[in-house]
Amino acid sequence: MSLSQPQQPNTKTNFPRALVLGSELGFLIALPLTICLIIGILIDKKLNTFPKILILSIIVGIGLTVINVYKLVLPFLDKKMSSTCDNNKNNLSSKK
Repeated sequence: MSLSQPQQPNTKTNFPRALVLGSELGFLIALPLTICLIIGILIDKKLNTFPKILILSIIVGIGLTVINVYKLVLPFLDKKMSSTCDNNKNNLSSKK
């Protein structure tokens, strides 16, 4: 393989990585919401304050989900931003 030929992305190694990432995102979204929902229902039944604690626990679950997904996606965003910045620098230096 010569250096002048562009390399094709290896889809065989990218597919399992994408599958794992999708599964991880699914769990990161579903698990905190489900746990907070169950805890909210149980506390509401015990204190007899049905919708109040449940709504609060759903808001907490959504907040936890956003934080977890952000932490998972942040490395991918950093990698993309650094490669975009490098491409912009290369384009600027080649124009001079």
